[in-house]
Amino acid sequence: MAFVTDSGTGKSVEEMEALGCYSVPLQLITDQASFKEFEDISYEEVYKLLQKNQGITTSLPVMADIEALFLSLKEKGYTDIFAIPICTGLSGTTNAMYTAAASLGLTFHHFDSGTTAVIQFYLLKLAKSLHDEGVEIEKIKETLAEVVAHANTILIPDDLMHLARGGRLSSTSAIIGNLIKIKPVLEVNLKTKGRIEVVQKLRTFKRAIQFVLDEMMKEIKEKPEQYHIVVAHVDDIKKGKDVVEMLKNLFPKSSIELIDLVPTVSSHTGLGCIALQYFKQIH
Repeated sequence: MAFVTDSGTGKSVEEMEALGCYSVPLQLITDQASFKEFEDISYEEVYKLLQKNQGITTSLPVMADIEALFLSLKEKGYTDIFAIPICTGLSGTTNAMYTAAASLGLTFHHFDSGTTAVIQFYLLKLAKSLHDEGVEIEKIKETLAEVVAHANTILIPDDLMHLARGGRLSSTSAIIGNLIKIKPVLEVNLKTKGRIEVVQKLRTFKRAIQFVLDEMMKEIKEKPEQYHIVVAHVDDIKKGKDVVEMLKNLFPKSSIELIDLVPTVSSHTGLGCIALQYFKQIH
């Protein structure tokens, strides 16, 4: 059984191979060129493009890359693929992987995380670990579903004009929103079917983050020591550190980390965005 994912995990192809897993890079596309995430472009280079107001779109991995990976896995003797790519609500990667596997006669299993980034990465590692222990596929999926049932991804964009440039908000709404300091709170999870949806629109980041923390308190009220919380920033490490300190005060028993938001998400949300992911770990 080969465990496969994509760069939505925040990890490069080489980093995943070091863990005994396989990956293909998602694509970032500008007017001038296309880049393979973590292969042709880094976090810093993405930030520079965003600082120049460069429009960036995203796309699923190059089909030829998926086909080449699956062919190499077949040649290594693998007959089954277990894939946890970026969620189907955000990308067509799962369907592309299914097509490639079917063309090579490989049995294709997959699990939809309802999101991406650290949760996607954790689920893949957990699935491989359970398989290595001899756990059957259906039981693995049941365990992954338990994690996802207690997981969430929240985004608080800062640059409304960036959302407007990307077609996700009208220019008029962005201008007015910036003037009165509106901060939308977005969510992506199983409830939203893996799509990014607006939860609240609040004035000032302070109010927005307080709303998010209040909602987290409701969800992580039992056994907070089992939860892992991730704060991800888009070229605003100070704001990220401030949020981490808030979380440490509220959830002293939870594990907390600060990272850069994966480019396939930050390219849509823009500079200054803060994202939070939290999930219940399975031991």
